[in-house]
Amino acid sequence: MFKFLGWLFLFNWTVFHSQIEGDWYGTLDAMGQKLPLVLHLKDSSGFYKGTMDSPNQKAMGIPMSSVSVTGKTLRFTIDPLRASYEGTLDASNVLVGTFKQGVFKAPLSFDQTLEAPVTQRKIQEPTEPYTYVEKEVTIKNERGGFNLSGTLTHPSNAPSTLFPCIILITGSGPQDRNEEILGHRPFLVLADRLTSAGFAVLRMDDRGTAKSEGDFVGATSLDFVQDIEAALAFVKTVPNLDAQKIILLGHSEGGMVANMVAARNPEVFGVISLAGPGVLGSTLLVEQQILIAQAVGASKKEQKQIRSFSKAFYPLLTLDSLNEVQKQAESFLKDYAKRLSAKDLRKNGVNDRSEWVKMNLEAYVNPWMLYFLNYEPATDLRKIRCHYLALNGTTDLQVPAKMNLEAIAANCNPGDEKIKAIKPLDGLNHLFQPSASGNPSEYGSIDITIDERAINEVLQFLLKIRN
Repeated sequence: MFKFLGWLFLFNWTVFHSQIEGDWYGTLDAMGQKLPLVLHLKDSSGFYKGTMDSPNQKAMGIPMSSVSVTGKTLRFTIDPLRASYEGTLDASNVLVGTFKQGVFKAPLSFDQTLEAPVTQRKIQEPTEPYTYVEKEVTIKNERGGFNLSGTLTHPSNAPSTLFPCIILITGSGPQDRNEEILGHRPFLVLADRLTSAGFAVLRMDDRGTAKSEGDFVGATSLDFVQDIEAALAFVKTVPNLDAQKIILLGHSEGGMVANMVAARNPEVFGVISLAGPGVLGSTLLVEQQILIAQAVGASKKEQKQIRSFSKAFYPLLTLDSLNEVQKQAESFLKDYAKRLSAKDLRKNGVNDRSEWVKMNLEAYVNPWMLYFLNYEPATDLRKIRCHYLALNGTTDLQVPAKMNLEAIAANCNPGDEKIKAIKPLDGLNHLFQPSASGNPSEYGSIDITIDERAINEVLQFLLKIRN
């Protein structure tokens, strides 16, 4: 009887494991925002590996940090995202479970039937045929040894006219040329409006993203400066583009990159910073984390813990040897983890302290994060001598308007002969959408891609400096 039961257990285990392998499709409801997710699970003699796709966010092949199957229950974690999932296979061959990311959790089911997500065109998106010229272009990054792919648009009354050219610079994370996020394509909307107003616009896929070559992983903001300098060089070679009037328009981290490029290249004619950082990276990150924690219902105690943790941990994250920083960070995190309760760990989407340590090491000890935490925008802002516009929405939780606009205003002084405008826009979030709360969970459910007030401020500035 013992041997028989043992055989039966093995049989059930084998059948379930064969069922769980493959592709699984689900849709996460994050406070009204529908986010399709795809799991790719592979069984290798009982040891699972997996990846996850988030198609609407253009995030494909996100590696799972751990995958386990116990009975009919699947568990996986994605440490850099502070995410985890636990689901059980029901009689209908559907994985029914819960997705967690930080303090957020929601029910999430997966099955093996692909249901194409219904994507509705956002109301501001342009429709073809366009009234201007649109070209696919290739930009050579000579120093990096790879090509960037982009789209150049300009009014159709060429070749007799020289057009000022605006280079669009995306925010953090691997972004395509339209800066697509949750169904919105803000750079497509901006390019259409600016080109229709008489300007040429160049927008590009980030290195290692979409059609662009190069490696995004391991790149820092300083590497992205090199990509935009390649774009500057490219624009100077294109007939009908005015090499004396090149303007950089950056969103979020893109605003920071625009400042860095303008500080190094005095020929830049103007900078437009949309929700760009003005304060030290580590200072900004703390405020961002606390504001978003407030938005998702974190207690005063939890907010105090965030600030206390950051105050002690961030000074260890220097630009010294990566190995040395890794050692110091790991030692600190292991010691800090001893204070965490099981409830604290669950809120962070992990099951034990070692997972928590690994998750935070991956999130913080990497080239991009270390550069960002230690970057002081004032250094480059003080060197800028071109026309300058900075806009922020007052409900922005990622780059809070007041502290960042005040810092930009204090440090960026291009001279009396240049136009300088620093403006908060009431009731707009980080994407410049109308939003009373600014909560990032609302981005996908808001119909407006970019509020008309923001577009008009940009256009008014451009028309002033062009004339």
